[in-house]
Amino acid sequence: METNTAKRNTKPVVVIVGFGKGLGQAIASRFEKVGYVAVGISRTSPMISADTTIPAEVNKAFAKIEEQFGTPDTVICNTAMLTMGPFLSTPAGVFEQTWRTAVMSTFNVASAVLPRMVRAKRGTLIVTGATASIKGGKNFSAFSSAKFALRGLTQSLAREFQPQGVHVAHVLIDGIVWSEKSRERFPELQEENAISPSGAANLYFTLATQPKSAWSHELDLRPYSENF
Repeated sequence: METNTAKRNTKPVVVIVGFGKGLGQAIASRFEKVGYVAVGISRTSPMISADTTIPAEVNKAFAKIEEQFGTPDTVICNTAMLTMGPFLSTPAGVFEQTWRTAVMSTFNVASAVLPRMVRAKRGTLIVTGATASIKGGKNFSAFSSAKFALRGLTQSLAREFQPQGVHVAHVLIDGIVWSEKSRERFPELQEENAISPSGAANLYFTLATQPKSAWSHELDLRPYSENF
């Protein structure tokens, strides 16, 4: 990962918000292979640290990116808080934080990057959804409500900003991405039944590099063994 530069960067830039091992790292590697500068933002990122639920921190992070690397060509929002449990056992604070992590974070990111992309008349904003974006499963009241809202926000942004030259897309991750965190959370998970991070990263790269004459808004992604 590149974290600073002495001169203004001339390479294309991808920013992964909610960066972490697994999918985030795979996306960064995929873009770096073809010459992008990859920058990660998260509360614990060694690159740029920010609480994305706080507008001032997001604005500061993207101002720093703009100063060092220029306007991002692609921004990917991977922020999420997986909350599972019976509705009556879900505290109001946890419910709200689940929403803030997914929806408020994306609102803050979009507010920071879309004006820059509109001025540049180019750019791609990709938002990561889940099975819960279209199906409210049992014991997923907080997570599903947040992901439903996130999908609606992304659709609205696409319809408003696509005519201004900005590509806004939504990726439905229908399954579990293979990662260290996933293996800890789901000990019985087998790699062949999980989504390959590198395979998923290829989809994000494809979306980011589609020509204006052939833009996709929503694509779903699942392992062969996943029922749908």
